[in-house]
Amino acid sequence: MASGDFDSSAVQSGLRVLGVLGGVGSGKSTAARILAEELPAKHLDADAEVATLFADPGVVEKIDQACGGGLMSPKGALDRAELGKRVFAQPELRRQLETILHPAVRRALWTGLAETETAALATGSAAAASKLRGWAILDVPLLLENGLSQACDFLIFVRVPDAIRAERACARHNWELATWRAREAAQASLAQKQSAADATLDNASGVEDLRAAVRELLPRLRALPPRSLRDRWPDSEQSPVATDPNA
Repeated sequence: MASGDFDSSAVQSGLRVLGVLGGVGSGKSTAARILAEELPAKHLDADAEVATLFADPGVVEKIDQACGGGLMSPKGALDRAELGKRVFAQPELRRQLETILHPAVRRALWTGLAETETAALATGSAAAASKLRGWAILDVPLLLENGLSQACDFLIFVRVPDAIRAERACARHNWELATWRAREAAQASLAQKQSAADATLDNASGVEDLRAAVRELLPRLRALPPRSLRDRWPDSEQSPVATDPNA
């Protein structure tokens, strides 16, 4: 083999997966995007996958039927505001909605991780492989609740005071304060999320301060050993495997 050729066997295969936690309006997706830019890494966004499902007429029809009808416009578009009002007021409807959406979202996230792992060893140079190998960010609102945190090597909590989170979320989505509170109550508590996290990032001051905090965290992240998708999440139809702390 010529000295400039890339030897894939010399590259340690596997993934490093980061998960982002935080309350509603904390800026989790902003933190995930910054992490993806700085590492760099693949940003796997559950909300984007849900938006794709909401554009599928067959999925929209299932949701409309499960939630009592009246959610579709004459053109077949889903009234997401009305859907939100119903499911966050009625836990049983929310569970029905999750039954429709979550399996497809989980499959999409698993596929994204699999593609990231495969692409890492297909890169054309050892330098590029070292930089890009197997990095992924799971940007999933219910990361803890759905057990997908088990697929992660490192969890990051994004901390913002409640009043700021409420103001940001209500302004962005045109919500009433009661809507923000209902969505917050449907998730794990802030205490649970922060307790599960390996590091905390403050996001009360703006994007540039958040980016600076991410950059300070990078050495810890880059020291993480890779682990294969097979070992952490063997099958997209099943739950991820808990990491053995004694392994």
